[in-house]
Amino acid sequence: MKDFFLSSKAITLLQLFKYLEKADDPPRLKDIMVYFSLSKITTIRYLKELQQDLMALHPNLQLVTIDNQYYVEYPVNYSFSNTIFKLRYIYITRTSKFQVMDALFKNNFSSIQTLSETINLSPSTIQNNIKQLKHYFKHFGVTISFRSKQNIVGNPLNIRVLLIYTYTAIYRGDEVPDFVTNQSQYKLNVKENLSFSQCHQFKILTSVTYFDLIQKKNAITLTPKLRKLLAVINETNPLTIELPGFSEQVLRDESLLFALLLRLLVANYDTAADKIKIAQAFLALNTEFTNDVYQLLTDFFETFQLNHDQTHFLGSFYYLILMLIYLRFISVDVTNFLEFSITMSAFKLEDINTDPTFKLLEQFLNEKRKPYAKLLNRPIGPMITSLFFFLLDYNLQIKPLKINVQYTKNFYAASMIIHSLQDVFGSAITFTDRIDQADFIISDSYEHPPSLAGHFFLFNNIYNPTDWSSLLETVLHQIYTKSFYKTLYQANTHH
Repeated sequence: MKDFFLSSKAITLLQLFKYLEKADDPPRLKDIMVYFSLSKITTIRYLKELQQDLMALHPNLQLVTIDNQYYVEYPVNYSFSNTIFKLRYIYITRTSKFQVMDALFKNNFSSIQTLSETINLSPSTIQNNIKQLKHYFKHFGVTISFRSKQNIVGNPLNIRVLLIYTYTAIYRGDEVPDFVTNQSQYKLNVKENLSFSQCHQFKILTSVTYFDLIQKKNAITLTPKLRKLLAVINETNPLTIELPGFSEQVLRDESLLFALLLRLLVANYDTAADKIKIAQAFLALNTEFTNDVYQLLTDFFETFQLNHDQTHFLGSFYYLILMLIYLRFISVDVTNFLEFSITMSAFKLEDINTDPTFKLLEQFLNEKRKPYAKLLNRPIGPMITSLFFFLLDYNLQIKPLKINVQYTKNFYAASMIIHSLQDVFGSAITFTDRIDQADFIISDSYEHPPSLAGHFFLFNNIYNPTDWSSLLETVLHQIYTKSFYKTLYQANTHH
């Protein structure tokens, strides 16, 4: 899905907007030309188009130049954060590809000609778009046909996942699909105190589900095994879909599927305590599937010598079993469509060698394919590798930055520095009286002969806020470069 509905020009315009916002200094025309490798004429044209697109969102949302430098001026209630999503939405919905897909999802057409007349696109344009959409839909086991009762053909469960994934990926920020059933009188009870983005994801999941049920009459039927597993999830923060015209079993299956997709779409819908409760309930099932997941996770902890803390283990079990339920019973791997994924990581850009870690993970998973054939019966894809990368990171503790503090101007300043840094950085740092064993040395004097390996910071005045700001920034940089990518550091040293 990544950029599937965006033209190359639209992608450049979005990147240009980001560049104007994120550049250290407001850029000049030449800066933009060099950064994007564009000619002067093309750069000016793109800036003019971006200006028009911004003003289409709001008359006072403008791209301006002051002293030949480019700025974006935002009106009240507008910011970079909401504008970037609105721009992206405009660029997507303008495309014929989106218009064809949206029409096919929402209606049924007897022919390409009928579709052509409805959305005012030529049959040849529609045929070209359908060819591309079929390639996209194939990843979900879904196709397009004008010879069936409905144009979108496939397993109802796969169609539902396709709808939810696609509309969730397109409608970001505060945009919501304009399904007729959005204004449904049938409300679902949702947890209190959700964030705006959590509520937004919930709205999209709800509107797609109700649209598919009420308007398209596409009900889901779960297998008994999946029903039993999902029932465990829906015991915590339960949700019940209630609609007239559907059997009790259909509505139960729909509620259970909703409970799973809700967890996969809405980050931290369950609290840490909820996740442990769900993990324990899964383990209490004592089925072949749940026992295999438990044993696979145990093998993982032992292979990578992870601290078998019960809370972290149960938390890890929660994430692993949700992923394996999805891959085992739904089986749509969308990793290659995600905007950010492990396969497109920026580690190489940061000159961080991830190969040893990923190779160890892949080796572990490949070794486990045979003993856990029912869990890992498909080729090991990026989704499962990404999850185990997270589990490795989640269960390793960073190696604290060792700090030594020396201060000559008075006898209490060193204690003030130690206490203040501990308040800010907590367990990410530790202090040592041995200056020769320190990773980082703070002093108001000279403490850095060649024999000392630690990074030296000259801290002049404990009553100067600028000195404190510089110290905090430097310590954070040291933590980041030495131990933030804790998985890569520790996995490479342990194996």
